[in-house]
Amino acid sequence: MSNYSSMKLEFLALKWAITEKFREYLLGTAFTVYTDNNPLSYLQTAKLAAVEQRWASELASFNFYIKYRPGAANRNADALSRQPNTPAVHSISDIVPGFNIPSQTTGSKKYSPTQPQLTGNVIAVDAAPVREKADLQALQATDPVVKAFLPYWRRGRPPDRAERSREPNQVLELVRQWRRIKEKGNVLYREVQMPPSRQTVHQLLLPKALQVEVLTSLHDNHGHQGAERTTALVRERCYWPNMRSDIDQWCKECERCIIAKAVRPSVRTSKPLEVVAIDFTTLERASDGREHVLVVTDVFSKFTQAYPTSDQKAHTVVKILTEKWFYTYGVPKRIHSDQGRNFEGELLKRLCQLYGIAKSRTTPYHPEGNGRCERFNRTLFDLLRCLPGEKKRKWPQLLPQLVFAYNTTVHQSTGHSPYELMFGQKPQLPVDLLLGQADEEPASITPDDWVTKHQDHLASVYVAAKKHLEAAATAREQRQPPTTTAILPVGTLVYRKNHVLGRRKFQDVWESTVYQVVKCLDNVGTVYKIQSRSNPEQQKTVHRSELRPITERGVLVSEPLVAPPPPRQRDETPPLGNASEDEDSNSSLLSGFISSPCNVSSIAEQEPAPDPSPQRLALCPWKNLQVSQRAIHPLLKGQKQPSSSCWDQR
Repeated sequence: MSNYSSMKLEFLALKWAITEKFREYLLGTAFTVYTDNNPLSYLQTAKLAAVEQRWASELASFNFYIKYRPGAANRNADALSRQPNTPAVHSISDIVPGFNIPSQTTGSKKYSPTQPQLTGNVIAVDAAPVREKADLQALQATDPVVKAFLPYWRRGRPPDRAERSREPNQVLELVRQWRRIKEKGNVLYREVQMPPSRQTVHQLLLPKALQVEVLTSLHDNHGHQGAERTTALVRERCYWPNMRSDIDQWCKECERCIIAKAVRPSVRTSKPLEVVAIDFTTLERASDGREHVLVVTDVFSKFTQAYPTSDQKAHTVVKILTEKWFYTYGVPKRIHSDQGRNFEGELLKRLCQLYGIAKSRTTPYHPEGNGRCERFNRTLFDLLRCLPGEKKRKWPQLLPQLVFAYNTTVHQSTGHSPYELMFGQKPQLPVDLLLGQADEEPASITPDDWVTKHQDHLASVYVAAKKHLEAAATAREQRQPPTTTAILPVGTLVYRKNHVLGRRKFQDVWESTVYQVVKCLDNVGTVYKIQSRSNPEQQKTVHRSELRPITERGVLVSEPLVAPPPPRQRDETPPLGNASEDEDSNSSLLSGFISSPCNVSSIAEQEPAPDPSPQRLALCPWKNLQVSQRAIHPLLKGQKQPSSSCWDQR
């Protein structure tokens, strides 16, 4: 039953309710069935499989009519599915299971009612660990960074040049925030204005002892959102030097994010018609009976055409590609598609051989490989959704207008419109004529001059578009590193892609089982043999795209608090042959005045500064497994503290 579609499940519920639950009341009576499942309302004309036909035969003895009702209006049925009687809850963990809130016994007062007869069903709520001002002041006073900053703050004057040269970069980062630092109740804050409302926010100068606790609360226990959203949550509340790099490291090494989120590699092209991607999508049946759309997208320019069809046959694909794309825009060098039978058949293969076109396809269980078409499909759905209700049934007639609007709009990843990149000139819209902004070519220009001007314009536009595409791809890869291309050495611990059957909306992208690379079966790192760590006899041969290396979450150590060497006195004569040492000394002195980002790759390898307060070490990203990778974390040993977060439960 887990493999049933939503229509099949609704049909099964309808059959059970009529033929079993309410049979005695409905037999011999005409009645109406209201459902929020639109396909179920076409039950009498739908093509049914053997199981559905058997269910329909059981319903044949009843006289009823099925009507569709939108989900927002189907509230009476939704009310019946709600559980009215909820058992009494006796702890905050039962109410909010996603947060591990320890009870705070210090300073708490017990209350005993003097009138027991007035006592009802009392819910005992554990006290949240509220930090008092004195606690925050003590933690800041013992923090290595804030402790070094406090003497300058107490005297009311920033450090001079000689004092700056003796302080590490993290302390100098606080010095650069001198005008923003405010003191409230002997606790230091940073005052900033948050966009877009310019609201003033006081960010706590967070001690190192609380960083892991804050990141666990705002990331692990707050839905495992990405680095950007987690940074926004942290920035509204607190601040510490090199905060952004620490948050990026925390999110990158999060076990649940690694398992549950997919990696989307970027396809790089250099000119139009180098790679053309094709894909089918299905919409609501139009008034003329068509419900399928063949999407054809040029990967470089993002120029897209969408062709309504009545089927998804290979003959239809070949005919549209030949008559509407090849004869209009040109023959591409490569066609990219998924592994649908209509795209992998003999007919399309012969078409590619006839025109000398290379054919590529996505790997199994990997729709991201054709992400350009998939992304346009989502944009197309948004455009169609904005149509008036009376025009939505006529979407095939309006589709060219919507696609033209998309092609003439500047694309974010290229900085130009798809139309301009495809044809070498800006599109002329009706509003340009209204505003008198239509381009006017001189009447005396010759065809050769126009071709030269056109080529120069195309060259400049292509260079700018390639820079935008490279920057956009690099930004995506920095936000989500491409873990499906690097060669995996033997012994690497990896996760395998999860191919669970049934509905996969909320399933993890990667299996929680830890595998180890046993052997690379080719010389380019494409196919590997892996075995389970818990069961070495369980071996599999998989493609590289099915594997993701495991990144271990270590201790947050932004930089070692080591002061740069003192500058050499002017009267000292520099020794011969030490020019490199002088450059290192000058660069370290200069780093006191210029902010340098945290070296994320060395965060987990550095030894943390001594801290008087205990700190939870999140070392092992999987449960019941001791991991010791020689070259990564030789100093880290221990067990990750168990979490009661609902996001961490498997």
